[in-house]
Amino acid sequence: MIKSLSILLPSYNNECVSFVKRLQEQAENIKDDDFKYEIIVADDGSTDKSIISRNSIINTIPCCRYIIREHNSGRAVIRNFLAQQAQYEYCLFLDSDRNINNNNFIQNYIGLTDISIACGGLHIPDDDSQYANNIRYCMERKYEKHNTAKERQTKPYNNFNTSNFIVKREIILNIPFDTRFRKYGYEDVFWGKQLKEQNIPILHIDNPILLDDLETNPEFISKMEEGMDTLYTFKEDLKGYSGVIRMSEKLERMKFKYTFHFIFNIFRETIKRNLIGNRPVIPLINIYKLGVFVNKDYRK
Repeated sequence: MIKSLSILLPSYNNECVSFVKRLQEQAENIKDDDFKYEIIVADDGSTDKSIISRNSIINTIPCCRYIIREHNSGRAVIRNFLAQQAQYEYCLFLDSDRNINNNNFIQNYIGLTDISIACGGLHIPDDDSQYANNIRYCMERKYEKHNTAKERQTKPYNNFNTSNFIVKREIILNIPFDTRFRKYGYEDVFWGKQLKEQNIPILHIDNPILLDDLETNPEFISKMEEGMDTLYTFKEDLKGYSGVIRMSEKLERMKFKYTFHFIFNIFRETIKRNLIGNRPVIPLINIYKLGVFVNKDYRK
């Protein structure tokens, strides 16, 4: 059983007081007098000052701390910073815009023995009536059967995700997230690659965090486009860890890459309007991602 735990939440323009309270209540209810914990939220240069003000309440919750950073440093830097601030043997990293609907969430993690890293996974609400036209919801529902611990464990490093994982603090201090990744996306994929190279085992378990605050379709597409920028920048580092890169290379081998680029740009705006609209055709997402990525080879 894990005896000491730092629960670490990077935050950017989202209120997370109620989430922190739920985590703190679960940690307080651990029936082990030797168990020690802390919860640290690091605000990564939020622009919404009202959210910062509301989140400051976290400093009044026992064993909790809210750190305000003036400038946005990116997902890699803020996680490294949180690991440096932590004081306990294990670090549990959670995205602060998530939630939990499992009363044993913390217990499930600290009950693990002899682990280096464990990933708990993600769950979304089963609510087709509310989210039927939301891209993120439809994608997660489509691939939900592949997100079980058993399925994720078949490719443990490729399936690593930073939204919900526990790690020995000494590991992340010795192998920090690569701070070249400053924009959205793929810092977790590259870290998974580093862990594989260092032969550090990853255990996947079914202890999901709840994604119940879904971004709008335009927000999702904007983040995806930014993610393709990141992927293209680090495409040499991420070979073998991205389906988009594999498909781009396949188009190259087939001598079809430029043709795909040409056809995609004829229909690009039509596809985008569909994806950000109220009736998105989900299979178009992968075509759009690939098209945005391939386009970068033909920038003037």
